[in-house]
Amino acid sequence: MVESADVSSQTPTQTQPADTQAASRTGRMPRLAPSGTSGSSSEPIEPVQRLRQRRLIGVCAWALFLALAGFVLGAIAMIRLMGPTPVWFEPTFSAVGVLGLFMAIAAFVTVQFRRLPWQLLGASTLTLVAGIVLLTMI
Repeated sequence: MVESADVSSQTPTQTQPADTQAASRTGRMPRLAPSGTSGSSSEPIEPVQRLRQRRLIGVCAWALFLALAGFVLGAIAMIRLMGPTPVWFEPTFSAVGVLGLFMAIAAFVTVQFRRLPWQLLGASTLTLVAGIVLLTMI
């Protein structure tokens, strides 16, 4: 029978590497450089700037507005597609909608930047306006 060692009596230097000890003091693990970059893969890189919650809430609110308006616009377009519509309407309306959706998604991906998410959401709003214009044309 093998006796188990008493782990609670070991000091942190005996059980944890230096990076983990630093993380336990600061509450954050160090970020490591991705493999394939210059230098060893265990070199820490600079942490990303802390994201402001107001910015994230603003991006979420604007994207929610776009999603709800896009849903209503899409429902109206579906009803209109049941009747006679020009041949160009369906692919054009779909392309404009997908482009606006991609820009809204990109706004979430780039939320850590200062102006880029707002520019992407503004462009996505323009695609929503373009969809409204397309609906009024048929």
